[in-house]
Amino acid sequence: MRYEQAISILIKLVECRALLVTAVVSFRCRLDGSCCKKYWIPVIHLDLWRLYYYGGVADLEDYVTLVEGKGAEGTPKPLLFNGEYVYLALAWRDDACIFLASDGRCTVHPFKPLVCRFYPFVYHVRENGEVEIDVNEGAIGECPGLIMDDKPIDPEIVEYLKRLARARILELKLWDAFVEEWNERYGRSSSLSKLIELALERARRDFKELVSKNLWVK
Repeated sequence: MRYEQAISILIKLVECRALLVTAVVSFRCRLDGSCCKKYWIPVIHLDLWRLYYYGGVADLEDYVTLVEGKGAEGTPKPLLFNGEYVYLALAWRDDACIFLASDGRCTVHPFKPLVCRFYPFVYHVRENGEVEIDVNEGAIGECPGLIMDDKPIDPEIVEYLKRLARARILELKLWDAFVEEWNERYGRSSSLSKLIELALERARRDFKELVSKNLWVK
């Protein structure tokens, strides 16, 4: 086999990786909270809005924190906060997400941040705009609900995740717009309470716009 042919085949295999993976796993969440003890959860203004609007979490300042460092691929754009770039995230308590109950269940499950809803999967956007679903490599052997059994993922799960991914992509763009404005006006000197106040203000506006266009995901 010629080198060029081998490379061409390899490229095609890589491009098909997501489709191959989704054909050999099955998943059913065990609600044991293992993922809630492993990952920090970056959030955006519309995630806060879900907690506030649907969950009645009024004192959001007690449930979020600011995280320094470099985020992974797909992490929301960082904020400039008192001159340092940080990520807005859910707070931790007792080495777990603050919303994780003692029985391993999420207390805000029906309206939890979108990033939580993907696990143990991730999404990729191809150059043509097509959304593909893949397995989060860090979840293999860690997530008890992820089973490598040569069975295809339920098509309903795949379609749900694709719809969620399209919503996430749109919401991240709205977050970027908020961050740019925040960085310019408040990035050098502000407070967490001010950040939450303005984030909810913008979220209320974006929420109404998304609902009017039938693009909102609870």
